[in-house]
Amino acid sequence: MSPKAVFGGMLAFCVILGTIRANDTVIGGRKKTELSFWNGWTGPDGTAMLKMIREFNTENPDVEVSMQRIEWATYYNKLMVAELNQRGPELFVIHASTLPRMRRAGFVSDVSDLYSGAGAIRESDFDPYVLDQVKFGKEKIGLPLDIHPQGLYGNVDMLKEAGFVDARGNARLPVNREEFMRAIRAMMKTPKGDATPSVWGYSMTMWRNNFMSLVPQFDGHYLSKDGRADLANPGNIAALTFMADLAKNKLVPPPENQLGWVGYRQKKVGMVVDGVYMLGDLLRLEDMKYIGGPIPIIGNHAATMADSHVLCVKTGLSPEKREASERFIRYLSAHSIDWAKAGQVPARKSVRDTPEFRAMQVQYAFSKQIPTMEYPPRSTVLFELDFEIDHATEMAIRGDETPTAALKAATVNLQKVLDRENKDYGTGATP
Repeated sequence: MSPKAVFGGMLAFCVILGTIRANDTVIGGRKKTELSFWNGWTGPDGTAMLKMIREFNTENPDVEVSMQRIEWATYYNKLMVAELNQRGPELFVIHASTLPRMRRAGFVSDVSDLYSGAGAIRESDFDPYVLDQVKFGKEKIGLPLDIHPQGLYGNVDMLKEAGFVDARGNARLPVNREEFMRAIRAMMKTPKGDATPSVWGYSMTMWRNNFMSLVPQFDGHYLSKDGRADLANPGNIAALTFMADLAKNKLVPPPENQLGWVGYRQKKVGMVVDGVYMLGDLLRLEDMKYIGGPIPIIGNHAATMADSHVLCVKTGLSPEKREASERFIRYLSAHSIDWAKAGQVPARKSVRDTPEFRAMQVQYAFSKQIPTMEYPPRSTVLFELDFEIDHATEMAIRGDETPTAALKAATVNLQKVLDRENKDYGTGATP
């Protein structure tokens, strides 16, 4: 045979083989739909999510979800740049508090169809306040997977030694300001001849979150009703004053000690306030006995700060990728009891009402705060607000400024950001 004939025969064979393979794909099932899923779960929670993804892929052989984990500190910048350059993932996680900013960028899709039609996730299965966080006009731009309130963690042995036990002799956490202060002092241990305690009853963790967890207890706020910066209101000043007084009176470790959460893990601190998501860190410790509960009533009434991880979908997906993305979101939502095990409170009420969830001591105890929790303000300048609160709390706790002066300076700086925001976008900071 001539080379030309040989080449022609090979070409025909390849065409036939390709046709056979194409027919096999049609007969044997659909070609796999590949989806990329980005989030900031770089700790134990990421390991739990990876397990859920593998189980989804096994149960849905026509879909392949891959996960990329990025530290939250850089996550949103990378996500926004990638999406605006059309290189971003099909699926991603956004905190409810940052949805206004991300939505304005234009890459977050309306997923209202998740809540209606075949396989719908009932709106009534969510607390109205939680569902409101994803609503923008007639659109719902995500599905809340969880709720992560701030709460109080306590060392069981140290609480017992301090006399904080219930009628059965089990360790219990303080529930009000008087008990909280008494527990702080009772757990402090100072070696003889030393001026600095070796064991502390309480330590602050992330100052901004500790402050924002107290703000709703004192009926504070961040923006006025007309959308202007208002950080130096009486409630905020009272909350920050309480924290500053703890430092001033040497009832918490000095800032340079940097004990915080690490000190709690090392049993050098008896109590800390932090998010339910920190439970995953404790689950890895074999010799740590702890309990969790609501933040004590320090202010006028019970309350705490919370947020949610919201599952979102990229705009402009093909019908195949859109269907696969929604199927994946439904799967995660339906299996959110598995997500709760990593240290979260499920957003769906039906999951929280199960015996399995109620048996999770920390998660269930933290979930009792849902009726009084508050999310950060619905604002496109949340990142700038966080920065100003970080600075104000540091100045006040270190004693470099009074709480009032620190919050007044933060108000001035935040208002400058709001003014630029209104000038550039003309829509205000509260969509």
